[in-house]
Amino acid sequence: MPHGTRTGEAMSFSKLVVLRFANIVIALAVLFFASVGVKAQAPAKFEVKASVDRRAIDPSDTIVFSVSIESEEEVDFQPPTLPPLAEFEVLSQWQGKEVRANLINTPTGPQFKSVRRVVFNWQLSPKKLGSLTIFPVEVVVEGKSVRTGAVSVQVASGARSRGLAKPAPGFGNDDSEASPDEEEDPFSQLLRRGMRQAPQGGARTLPKNSNEAFFIQVETDKAEAYVGEQVTVSFYLYTTGMIRDLDTLKYPSLKGFWKEDIEIATHLNFQQEVIDGVAYKKALLASFALFPIKEGQAVIDSYKAKCTVLSGNDPFGALGMGRAFTYTKASEPQKIKVKPLPLEGRPADFSGAVGDFQVTARIESNNVVANEPFPFKIRFEGRGNAKLIDIPPFQPPEGMELYDKQNDSKFFGWGTSFKEFTLQLIPRRDGEFVIPPITTSMFDPQTKKYVTRSTEELRLRVGAGSAGARGGSQNFTNSQAKSEAAAAKPKGPTEPLLIEEFKPKSQWTLAQAVGGASGLYLLVLMALGFVASRELGWGRGRPRLSRRIRVRVRDLDAFSSKGDFRKVGVGGVNLMTFALSEIVGDRVSDREVLKLLEATPPSIRQECGPTIQAVLQRFEHLAFAPESVISDEKQPANLKSLIKEASKVLERVVQLSGSDEQSA
Repeated sequence: MPHGTRTGEAMSFSKLVVLRFANIVIALAVLFFASVGVKAQAPAKFEVKASVDRRAIDPSDTIVFSVSIESEEEVDFQPPTLPPLAEFEVLSQWQGKEVRANLINTPTGPQFKSVRRVVFNWQLSPKKLGSLTIFPVEVVVEGKSVRTGAVSVQVASGARSRGLAKPAPGFGNDDSEASPDEEEDPFSQLLRRGMRQAPQGGARTLPKNSNEAFFIQVETDKAEAYVGEQVTVSFYLYTTGMIRDLDTLKYPSLKGFWKEDIEIATHLNFQQEVIDGVAYKKALLASFALFPIKEGQAVIDSYKAKCTVLSGNDPFGALGMGRAFTYTKASEPQKIKVKPLPLEGRPADFSGAVGDFQVTARIESNNVVANEPFPFKIRFEGRGNAKLIDIPPFQPPEGMELYDKQNDSKFFGWGTSFKEFTLQLIPRRDGEFVIPPITTSMFDPQTKKYVTRSTEELRLRVGAGSAGARGGSQNFTNSQAKSEAAAAKPKGPTEPLLIEEFKPKSQWTLAQAVGGASGLYLLVLMALGFVASRELGWGRGRPRLSRRIRVRVRDLDAFSSKGDFRKVGVGGVNLMTFALSEIVGDRVSDREVLKLLEATPPSIRQECGPTIQAVLQRFEHLAFAPESVISDEKQPANLKSLIKEASKVLERVVQLSGSDEQSA
């Protein structure tokens, strides 16, 4: 073969190798940049708000309550879940959509930015006078559960002129934030400053020196309250500069109060507020619901923090390159006058409950038989601290025994709570039973009167139980036991048996005894090994946690298909408890979900904690709330959605914990 030909073939082969290598490099580059592009794709941004068209109305007037979902692009969402509206009546509801374009300035010049808005509206009529509250509304957007803030409305005669008058909304008005033009308008700022006064009847500290780097404000909704009445206190950070870091040195001890946490900020979420012509940035530090324990004067002590602030006058402050100053500040103590509960009109069965609560009673079991215990549940739910409630002495009907009493309670951040008592009752015969009403009295600080609440009378049919049923042994009297023992004795006189001589059938040698003992020992070891392998799972893999969760989720799906919302609620609470218990192991003895959540790794708490709490609250509402306040939540479609959300967040929890790898 000519030399030139071999050289040409070698060059062709080299070119082929180079081309293939280049193709591989290009393909890898395309895959890399595509993956980078996918990773760089930011999640859709959205904002959920709740608002009313007026803050003060006459008793005969109505308001429009709106929940809006605002985003720059299309987002996936579920309709809002309204909380119980005990203080309002829903007259009508509607929803609307709009897309608007805002002209904004960018580095490349003015550009139009489109904003999509979906608004759900409800026309509400107040049921009573006073300060009424619409509690936070839950909305699921892009698979995330979001809660709005609570909204308060003053209902009083002649209050129409004091309301923030606005035209009736087409898509719902939002008075929580001004438009961009208003933010730049000094007259609008002054108008908003005049509207942001201290809460009616409460107290609010204001800055004394506008040159302070920062100060801590304390705000209370009441300056005086009855024993057991809720006082809401919030601590805010105000600054004109830029906060680089914050260290809480001392939370208020709040002695003299029963305390419930409403919100403890994990990051600073600043909003703008103008006070005496000075523009401040304001962020919530902590908020608590306080319940005075005894009459007299109670003191809300100081919240103390140390902050590093970048000077607002420094031209490099906005870039985080300005001069840093570290200061320590504390809020001013606030005094609360605590009034005693009135003696006039106090019922004899008053046990100290302060608030407006509804009381219900129910029997969950449909198959009650004699001599077997069944749960009888009494639930208090409403505005106030239900944890302080106790039921009056319960006298079961004749033929029925009370042998155990338990209770469960929870306080919600928006000011409501519940306490549920579970009485384990044992019927000692079959037939008809009538459980009498449970009556209790409470003091309502809104009306300043004592009120009485009562459950309905419950009728129960008890079937015949088996002779060996649990608890049946308690029916036997001493005379019955003696008669049975006598019946077991042989009739007629008996003589003792005489043993003339003991003769063993065989004599064992030492070798036989040792061999027999060794064989018996070996058999015992084999039996123990078999039991251990069964109990400890030796020789076989334990089912993965995610698989066991899916089995329980299928059970919930079956309940939802049948429309059994109670079993969905109870099963959902048990599902959350089971999953978190498996993850934290034996580090927590308390099987309460929130305590288990606190014991999980920080990554789980930060990413999944809010969703777990929201899902748990919805399950608890289905399990325990009166059916009259469970509206659309018990529909099969909404039950399926809730179960899907719970399954999704638990799947993520398992991934973050690595439990599947550990249990494989």
